[in-house]
Amino acid sequence: MALTATQTALTKLYVGAFMRAPEREGLMYWDAQLSSGTPFSQVVNTVFSLPVVKAIYPDSMTNAQFLTAVYTNVFGKVPDAGGLAYWNSQIGAGQQRGQVVTAMIDAGLNSPDGTPGKAFILNRVEAAKYVAELQLIRGTTVDEHKLIELITSIDESQASYQAGIAALEKAVAVPFGPTPGQTTGTGTASTDLFIFGNVDANNYRVINGLTAGDMVSVAAAADTNGDYQLASVGSAAAVDARGEWFFNAASDNLTYWNTLTNSAATVQLTGVNTVSVNPNAVFTVLS
Repeated sequence: MALTATQTALTKLYVGAFMRAPEREGLMYWDAQLSSGTPFSQVVNTVFSLPVVKAIYPDSMTNAQFLTAVYTNVFGKVPDAGGLAYWNSQIGAGQQRGQVVTAMIDAGLNSPDGTPGKAFILNRVEAAKYVAELQLIRGTTVDEHKLIELITSIDESQASYQAGIAALEKAVAVPFGPTPGQTTGTGTASTDLFIFGNVDANNYRVINGLTAGDMVSVAAAADTNGDYQLASVGSAAAVDARGEWFFNAASDNLTYWNTLTNSAATVQLTGVNTVSVNPNAVFTVLS
């Protein structure tokens, strides 16, 4: 599912006000407020009146200090004289500070490629949209402090964006605890990422009981770059271009081992209904 235009606007607001992506409950709350008829401008003003935002942008700041902080936090740069003067004039003309921030973000995103600060805000907004969407799809919530940590780790570089996306993907993963027989998760029609807490005696992560049509893939393409080694597999397994392994018999077993980190790999499951921990701490996929 893609974010709606309203959810996208709220996500940009979170990046500007809180310096992070929205957590699922917050996004759903403000989305419901807008759906019930609350104007977006009122939501913006309310958000910028919250104590957590006031701690970032105190009322004691002069307009110039406030705008300089926004340039630093939102665009990763110091303000140019012309831009500072323009936005200062907007506040002087009566615009609320929060309204100016949302206008600055839209202006930055719509600026020509190569404009100082555009890649910075674009990377953060796209990463925030990505994790907001994943939370809605998977029904999980990422802690707000973790969201601040991960979003603020992203700058204008493509490397930081890719690393941030990978970290956000793990943060939204559905964790399964180590208690055998007591942890069960339900997948959706989309891709679900499950982080498994148990391994077998050889430190492999093992998935048993796969049936026809089930797919298992790892975070990187399997067996194409040496990152992952196929340690064991049952009969009739085939690999598609994305590194997903298809199983045609209920007896098929699959184990992945990350040869770079010498540890068991996080496994991504696609198209399965339920994952549970069996009594001997091996993860079972039940279609």
